[in-house]
Amino acid sequence: MKTGLRPLIGITGGMGSGKSIICRIFACLGIPIFEADQVAHQLIQSSTSLQEQIRQAFGPESFDVQGHYNKAYIRSQIQEDKARLEVLNQIIHPAVRKELEKWAIIPSQAPFKLYESALLTSKNKASYMDHLIAVDCPLEERIERIQKRNHLTFEDNMKLIQNQPSPQEFSEGADFIIKNGKNDRVWPQVAAILKHFTMIILAVLLFNTSSLAQIKAMTFNIRMDTKSDGINQWSNRKDQCAELIKYHEADIIGMQEAFIHQIKDFAERLPNYAWFGRGRDDGKEEGEFSPLFYNTQKFKVIVQKTFWLSDSCEKVGFGWDAACRRVVTWGHFQDIKTKKKFYVFNTHFDHLGKIARRESAKLVLAKIKEIAKNSPVILLGDFNATPDSEPIQILLDPNNPDRLTNAESISKRGHYGPKNSFNGFKAEKENSQIDYVFVKNGVTVEQHATHSETWNNRYPTDHFPVSAILRIP
Repeated sequence: MKTGLRPLIGITGGMGSGKSIICRIFACLGIPIFEADQVAHQLIQSSTSLQEQIRQAFGPESFDVQGHYNKAYIRSQIQEDKARLEVLNQIIHPAVRKELEKWAIIPSQAPFKLYESALLTSKNKASYMDHLIAVDCPLEERIERIQKRNHLTFEDNMKLIQNQPSPQEFSEGADFIIKNGKNDRVWPQVAAILKHFTMIILAVLLFNTSSLAQIKAMTFNIRMDTKSDGINQWSNRKDQCAELIKYHEADIIGMQEAFIHQIKDFAERLPNYAWFGRGRDDGKEEGEFSPLFYNTQKFKVIVQKTFWLSDSCEKVGFGWDAACRRVVTWGHFQDIKTKKKFYVFNTHFDHLGKIARRESAKLVLAKIKEIAKNSPVILLGDFNATPDSEPIQILLDPNNPDRLTNAESISKRGHYGPKNSFNGFKAEKENSQIDYVFVKNGVTVEQHATHSETWNNRYPTDHFPVSAILRIP
């Protein structure tokens, strides 16, 4: 039976034990109660099918002339022959069970739900019940309570009690026993049970939350170091670029256009980060890198490699009509705390070659499938392609089972900041959304942002960094 995270707990006890009072206390504390006897009575009064079955089993006297259920007559039949109780249960219990199934799946914020039944013991407790509470009370006090309620003789009440399981049968195998005699303090016992299950639910919720690795991933084109940038040359903005990463507390950063000396500047300013990658022009240190920086306090690298965007992707080379050699840097990571594993890919598509961008998109999809298979994937990069362009459409093709998802499109808190991501060290450029965070294989997105802050009215780079807070399943 589906009950979600909330346990379904049976509560039972003999006549006069006070289980109804205990249930009222739990109800006042917000615990949903399924009263099996009350539901059974309502079903008998409303179901012509049940009424007919009871008449056939117990005779026409089962209902009075007004059609009301003759509970006293049925009780007398059961007292004379205990086997008839099983007959009655076989008629009523399937219908009660159906109502219980409907009730059990109703959403609830309570730490558990209670199922009250007078005849429930550990021996006949259904498998879908997680625990059992037995309410116990001295026999003489039970008889006193019953006689005040039904005005029967002592002998008749003893027969009713004897037709029920014994106090030992109720208590044997119960997970909790509530003592409910005159000298017993009920509230501390109820409070202890409530606290027990509240702590379990909190622990489960905490585990479910903490078992999902949370990552702030960022794609950051830092702009290569060139004297032609004048006041925006690297030496004038390297501190601001590093400060931006620290301020936004990015965990994993995919950079583009980084020369080795720029990478070393970051490494000096970001002591809690490590990096990997290869120069695109010789596979060592020549040319631009597309490195991956990561927080070493949170993640460790299992495998890291680089491939080129070309037909011979394992070798240094140009691809198709590209103006420059282009690479993809990827790493297999593990979250140190949760032990969750995932892949991150980082790239920079060619700025001139239209065919190169198209074929690069196809190659990236194929390599991600080959390398990561069904593991969670994050793809970062400057794709030099707007959302409606062919390369992005290839990556997101809904008809392709290997497709990626734009993190922005599934962000639970939407998007913050400008849509465009290229600024040219001036103002935001129209139709210039070319930097992306993509995800695949169960990665969810909490929030997505483009960071357009300045210092002294100057941008730290000619692209706005794009970040997403992600959860790894």
